Amino acid sequence: MKVKITTLVENTVGISGSRELIAEHGLAFLIETGTQRILFDTGQYLALENNARVLGQDLATIDTVVLSHGHYDHTGGLRHLLECNAAFSLYAHPDVFARKLIKRKGQYRKVGIPVPKDALVKKGDALNLNTGPVALTPEIMTSGEIPLASEFETVAEGFFVEKDGRMVPDTLADDQALVLKTARGPVVVLGCSHRGVINTLRQVSKITGQKRIHAVLGGLHLAKATAEKLETILQHLQRFGPEKMVVGHCTGSHAIA
Repeated sequence: MKVKITTLVENTVGISGSRELIAEHGLAFLIETGTQRILFDTGQYLALENNARVLGQDLATIDTVVLSHGHYDHTGGLRHLLECNAAFSLYAHPDVFARKLIKRKGQYRKVGIPVPKDALVKKGDALNLNTGPVALTPEIMTSGEIPLASEFETVAEGFFVEKDGRMVPDTLADDQALVLKTARGPVVVLGCSHRGVINTLRQVSKITGQKRIHAVLGGLHLAKATAEKLETILQHLQRFGPEKMVVGHCTGSHAIA
């Protein structure tokens, strides 16, 4: 299977690229297989529409959307897709539509998906909401829920979800990855790795039966990680032997370096 992955939304834009591209705090990858055009996450909103146009990518031809989790910087672009795309299949965890908030300095702020579930249903888009791994094709699958197995990776504090009128800590069970099976090993596409990159790779290894990971792309949510935590993650990461690391978004410049 030949696959082409194009970054449509990211926090930064290289100065060597087109001056018409824009950056925003968010993430979106276009994955082309020859028979499918899959959008993994959608950014916040503005960058997706602009960058797809600049890069010559027609969003109206997207047939599949996979959401890594329900935060606005990964789901906001759905608003544009509803306007320009006749119909697509959406894959996500059921909790992706939960009312998510973040607490900073004693104040709650909405950080959830800005598109209501009813809007997608009314438009006729096919919703595939599952907690476990789901195969999109024989070579492409979602990771399903990521078990919190490692002692050094926990969900960051400050994330909440509203349930029955109460604010409770959000364990971000909707956090998931997309897995591409290749001859060189799995390629793992991440949103934010809120449940931990090592936990995620362990889940990928479990569902694919592959101990080695060929490539890791996306966000690792390590911007505030201590030096000790980074060293621990690096040690465990090396056990998977990834040949390529293409990370950004919420990873943090120090962790990227």
